[in-house]
Amino acid sequence: MVPRSLLFLFLAAPLVAQQAASNSRESSQTYHPPVSGPKLYQAYCAVCHGSDGKGDGPAAATLKTWPSDLTTIAKRHDGNFPVLHVAEKIEGDNMVGAHGSREMPLWGPVFRSIAHGHDDSAQRRMNNLLTYLESIQEK
Repeated sequence: MVPRSLLFLFLAAPLVAQQAASNSRESSQTYHPPVSGPKLYQAYCAVCHGSDGKGDGPAAATLKTWPSDLTTIAKRHDGNFPVLHVAEKIEGDNMVGAHGSREMPLWGPVFRSIAHGHDDSAQRRMNNLLTYLESIQEK
């Protein structure tokens, strides 16, 4: 179970970014949620996994389980980046209740909700995030 304060941090980070973006623009412009892989990563993942993906984000110490080092995913899978496995972890749609809860937020529903009403689809966001994660793998 995610502590309430941490859940707030997860959900508030993109809203804080949105407010900052809207404060820095003229009122006639509207905020568009991030679509690029690096921007999605910074908005949704870096708070726990760190800006470089090493698992040392500012919220990491508040979690029961330390966040994974995302730069070693391929190394842990015989040198291959398991795109579908990583996508399932991010989306959280295929969780088995008997395996217990998880602290990582389910980003699939978030991406689907922010895509509603915008030209950029949730699948495009997921693909961009996966491409980014693959690009930061240690060789």
